[in-house]
Amino acid sequence: MPNEKKKPTEEMTEAVAPAPAPANPDRHKKHMIAAEKAHDDSLAAYNAALAIQNVDAMREAEEAIAKAEKEFAEAAECDVFAICKAEEHPLRKAAELHSYRVIGHRSVNEDKVLVCYEKVSREKQIDLAKLAKKCGLPTLWVHDVEGLNKVLTLLVAQEKGYTTAQLKAVAESFLMTRKVEEIEIGKTPTSNTQLVKMLQSICDKILGEGVVHVNNHDISYIRDGHTKKGRERISISVANHAAMRNLVYDVLYRRLTGQRYGVEHQKLKGM
Repeated sequence: MPNEKKKPTEEMTEAVAPAPAPANPDRHKKHMIAAEKAHDDSLAAYNAALAIQNVDAMREAEEAIAKAEKEFAEAAECDVFAICKAEEHPLRKAAELHSYRVIGHRSVNEDKVLVCYEKVSREKQIDLAKLAKKCGLPTLWVHDVEGLNKVLTLLVAQEKGYTTAQLKAVAESFLMTRKVEEIEIGKTPTSNTQLVKMLQSICDKILGEGVVHVNNHDISYIRDGHTKKGRERISISVANHAAMRNLVYDVLYRRLTGQRYGVEHQKLKGM
């Protein structure tokens, strides 16, 4: 019938909030400047208190340091979000930028004795899922990333010699949201070709179909970053969902910027 409405699908009915009005980026930068100054002043106050062992002043300065670091990180995230939201494709811009600067501090010791706190800067990866919500964009792909995480976890267990019963126990106990349980991912992929297809589908949902094209190198990177030595004896720890999303974001960054994956290793002195 000509006036018949289409039956809504989950993708169509996903709650997508309208994009908020653009914020004043100068406001975020001013907050960053103020927070960094407060951080520098609090570090100086802590070090002065440490020198004379004024415990109360040290505690007060530590609280101020933590507050300034938190406020700087929040303002820096708002700043980079504003930059991305100003673009036609916010998630693509975020993937290209990859990360933003935050501030922190570290202990400087001499003969295992604390002598001062020292300011440090580091890079924090942009949370594309959080940005997508801020922009009113669909985020169902987040659940697909969780599904990929489960598949890779089962592969790790399978490669370590788990029995069918043990694999079933891993599958049933794996932390997943209800929506992930509803995703039909079929038989657990066992080949790189199948895994590439899963990853390509996720990338298409984040950036748009065909914006990037992934291959075996990208799956290799994700699989290598997905595991590390576990806390228990002879065990392997796999990535949580947040870390898994960051690995996918790394792939997007690599594909959009043309970068190569790196391998960090212990080097000879002077090299």
